[in-house]
Amino acid sequence: MGLATIAAVLEQRGYAVSVLDANVLGLPPEAVVPRVAGADVIGLTATTPTVGAAMDIARHLKQARPELPVILGGAHATLLPGETLAQAPEIDIIVRGEGEETVLELLPALEAQKPLDTIAGISYRRNGEAFSTPPRSTVIDMDALPFLAYHLLPWRRYRPHPPHGRALPFAAVITSRGCPYHCAYCSKPVFGRKFRAQRPERVVDEVANLQDKFGIREIAFYDDVFTLDQKRAGAIADGIIKRGLKVLWTCETRVNLVDPELLRRMKQSGCYGIAYGIESASPEILRVLSKDITLEQAGAAVRMTREAGIQATGYFMIGSPGESVATIKKTIRFARDLKLDFAQFAATLPFPGTELYKIYRQSAGRDIPWESLLYSGADEQITPVFESAQLSRDDIKYWIRRAYREFYLRPAYIWKRLRRLGYRGELRNNLEGFFMLLKSIVPARR
Repeated sequence: MGLATIAAVLEQRGYAVSVLDANVLGLPPEAVVPRVAGADVIGLTATTPTVGAAMDIARHLKQARPELPVILGGAHATLLPGETLAQAPEIDIIVRGEGEETVLELLPALEAQKPLDTIAGISYRRNGEAFSTPPRSTVIDMDALPFLAYHLLPWRRYRPHPPHGRALPFAAVITSRGCPYHCAYCSKPVFGRKFRAQRPERVVDEVANLQDKFGIREIAFYDDVFTLDQKRAGAIADGIIKRGLKVLWTCETRVNLVDPELLRRMKQSGCYGIAYGIESASPEILRVLSKDITLEQAGAAVRMTREAGIQATGYFMIGSPGESVATIKKTIRFARDLKLDFAQFAATLPFPGTELYKIYRQSAGRDIPWESLLYSGADEQITPVFESAQLSRDDIKYWIRRAYREFYLRPAYIWKRLRRLGYRGELRNNLEGFFMLLKSIVPARR
């Protein structure tokens, strides 16, 4: 979505742009080179788990075309520009933070071969050393952004994993940036803490455009906290209803930011699923994570969501500082007692720039090797980093598999899913979910 936004902005300025989604096309790094043969500049994006793949692509590109400028953006490079340039000599320039205005200044400078030191928000090598210009101070006007350049994406091939994907074709949209909360596992390197959002009318216009031009039938709003401004979220729902847009949609938010009336309007407009970050059933661990929620709020949010006729998904983290077998069991039991429709259990990971990373360094006395935080493949899971006298890394992986088994393989849960097979898209969703579950509960071969 970040690259599709950059592409849309560049198209407005008259640039010829293409976007290569190598993930959905199943392209290994070496296969990217012939697909971008006519490019004058390459832009890549990466988070910490995917930066290894971005570096591999850059290496193959430079081997084929040493003169080709390669730019990298995204969360990882924004947080660690110097380290990234040192690790990847094939990367020429890093765009830090929100890249729309930066790229509009950078490309003309590259074309004219002008010095780059006056362009805010970039890092590059100068005299062999990493050099960073001052951060860009302007804040992007969300309403002024063009619609995502879906015409440049292989959108017909997008197949979201369960519980998304009741209806196809599917699209993903981000309508806001920034989050004011201070969760210890989140760094917010690109969008920051200041919440900025598109007007409800602008959001509904983009939904209508996706339907009119691409026949999109389902949308996932991937805002960090979709209902942070509950009045705005309600207005988006009302706008979808008023425009008569027949679309299914999902979103993610916090358990302390919903109420029955908002959920009712969301359901009426086509919302069928909400994901909540609950993380743990241990109040002590929630405090370590700076989650700023209570178990009572989690219970109330899930209950209200289900009463509104919306499916509730809970996200949980296993292996946080202070975790024990007792707290893991408590979390699994809590997830079951909540009567969630879906649950996701993942290893707690301290990414660079987060408070959790600082906690790890203080306890371990060392940095985390990059390879510990890299995906080795699309279907791989990252190895847990935190371990203690109570829980080894293998213990954490065992308890994640057990959490999935205990949540999903209950007769009552299986019966509940079978009863929903008459709903549109549920048969495909359940079959895909079953095979995903198998990957989660069967230990990977070494």
